[in-house]
Amino acid sequence: MHVMLFSNSHGQPRQFHFGPLLGAMVIAVLISLAVAGGALGWFLGQSAGISHADAGYLERVAQWQYKVEAESQAVADLEQDMGRQIDAMTLRLGQLQARMLRLDALGERLVVAADIGNDEFDFSAVPAMGGPEPAEGGESYTMEDLETRIGSLGGRIGSRAKQLELLQSLIANETLEDARHVEGRPVTWGWLSSKYGYREDPFHGRRTWHSGVDIAGREGGDVISVGAGVVTVAEDRGGYGFFIEIKHGDGLVTRYAHAKELLVSPGQVVEKGELIALMGSTGRSTGPHVHFEVLQDGTRQDPEIYMQRAGR
Repeated sequence: MHVMLFSNSHGQPRQFHFGPLLGAMVIAVLISLAVAGGALGWFLGQSAGISHADAGYLERVAQWQYKVEAESQAVADLEQDMGRQIDAMTLRLGQLQARMLRLDALGERLVVAADIGNDEFDFSAVPAMGGPEPAEGGESYTMEDLETRIGSLGGRIGSRAKQLELLQSLIANETLEDARHVEGRPVTWGWLSSKYGYREDPFHGRRTWHSGVDIAGREGGDVISVGAGVVTVAEDRGGYGFFIEIKHGDGLVTRYAHAKELLVSPGQVVEKGELIALMGSTGRSTGPHVHFEVLQDGTRQDPEIYMQRAGR
């Protein structure tokens, strides 16, 4: 097999001589290279055609992908904002619930203080409400409407709380005044044996001034406070025997003398009707009784006026 190659730089062609087998191989290689070159050219042409044809489609896909990502971020921001609003409303709701519990407790105390039956004002029960079913199902509240109503409810709760606290203060003051109101007899059983004012002295019979009243009874009988107050004196005081003095405020003082035994001590707070001593005959006394005195701003008063007082 003869092969001739021509070159522009050389005038004479070059000749190559191949045997039959080598020549066949050379021809096969040349044919393969031609086929490969053609296939490569066709593939490059097709790729160039696809790129130009689908460029607009790929651009639109990228735009839609950008929009989807933007919408997803907007939804995430909205969810985060809604979460913050829900957290704020939850906190506000918790505060309102705490204030309602406080109002319920305050209301229960007022019911007890005002001596109102629990069956009339039961703060542990949901208030009774009702009415006919509306023709339409009604509308749901928007977030703005709900926030407005919660704010309005908070303002109303605050106003009611102030009113109830004022009412509690008034009731407490009235209760305190009732407790401090000096009235009644300083014994649970006994009789008036000597009045306030001038009398014949039981020891020498001369006319003397009696600064209180005497209430006789059995030895060891109950001696009680005629009003709430603070014990200022509880001691053995000469002719008074075992003696107690109680201050009730506003310059009002009561005294109890000749006790057999003292059951209170200085500084102790006592309530109206509380047992403070046992009746006796200590000191300058002719028998078991209580010498009872009332002083207003240091001036002795007729105890019978207070003993005959009506309760408040």
